[in-house]
Amino acid sequence: MSSLKHQITVSVAMLPVSMAIAVLLWLLQVPVTPESAAGLLSALILTVAFRWLSNALQLIRVRSWAVSSVFILLVAVTAPLHGWSVGAMGLCALYMVHGGALIFATEGSQPQTGVFISVLALACIAVIVPQVMWLLPLNIVAMMLALRVWTGRTLAAVFLGLLLPFEAWAAWHLMRDTLPEAAAAFMGDIVPFSSFGGTGVENLLSPYFLLLAPVILFTVFGIVHFLRTSLDDKISTRMRYTTLLLEWPVLVALFVWQGIRTPDGGLAQDAGCSSRLFCPQTETDGGLCLFLLLCSSPFLARYFVFSRGWQANVAFWLFVLSLLTMSVYPCCF
Repeated sequence: MSSLKHQITVSVAMLPVSMAIAVLLWLLQVPVTPESAAGLLSALILTVAFRWLSNALQLIRVRSWAVSSVFILLVAVTAPLHGWSVGAMGLCALYMVHGGALIFATEGSQPQTGVFISVLALACIAVIVPQVMWLLPLNIVAMMLALRVWTGRTLAAVFLGLLLPFEAWAAWHLMRDTLPEAAAAFMGDIVPFSSFGGTGVENLLSPYFLLLAPVILFTVFGIVHFLRTSLDDKISTRMRYTTLLLEWPVLVALFVWQGIRTPDGGLAQDAGCSSRLFCPQTETDGGLCLFLLLCSSPFLARYFVFSRGWQANVAFWLFVLSLLTMSVYPCCF
């Protein structure tokens, strides 16, 4: 059984099989509409791009397409993303540019270029999903400690990357005479925890929220495995995983918060579809979910490719079982 796990996770056939499963699940779980077809095509394009990015960054030190395969499988079994996901996939593409450019900043003699592109993509996301601004301080920590690219030039690149999208955002609202209201709403979304005080915490135990709980649980296993075995990787690879590790807890926190908030800014009061997390009403809700899936995939893939022993074997098949369970439980459909 252990050899079967190894054969699956290092096989180059894993990616095309995963993409075929994604197409099948997508067609079974949602009506075939132009929007769902565009969402499926976007997901497949993102998967191919993620496959190139993970190989270029050498996130797995053996020949394996497990990182992108895990990502498309996670997207495929998360049915609420399928019917309207073009906008969410666009946000996910920006997040991929943000993370990839930040990590690529270590390549070459001019890290400020990668830092500028990374922060520019993050700021573009923040115009739509203001909560992601919580990632910026952790990105700066990563530049200082993990990537070692913090200089005066990279500091200037951070400011320029932030300035351009928000200048356009401010100019747009000035033209519409809505800048004060937009700025107040933006700041209110950046500090979402300030309004906490309702009774929506029970939604953490709702079936809708528990749908993706295995993803978080197994990613924790992958993070622990990385911390214990990171010396087996190259220094550059450890730097890249550490950068992702700094972002992952913040994404989980935003993911949880978005799940118990209602569209009017309050908290969901029942365990049904008032939770925005698995009954998403805008692309921003699905975007946060996709960010978490994208950031979790490298840790999951690394864990399943390199872990050994009966515990790892059991964890792998439990993860497969959880994917099967999620695929037959398309909530809100």
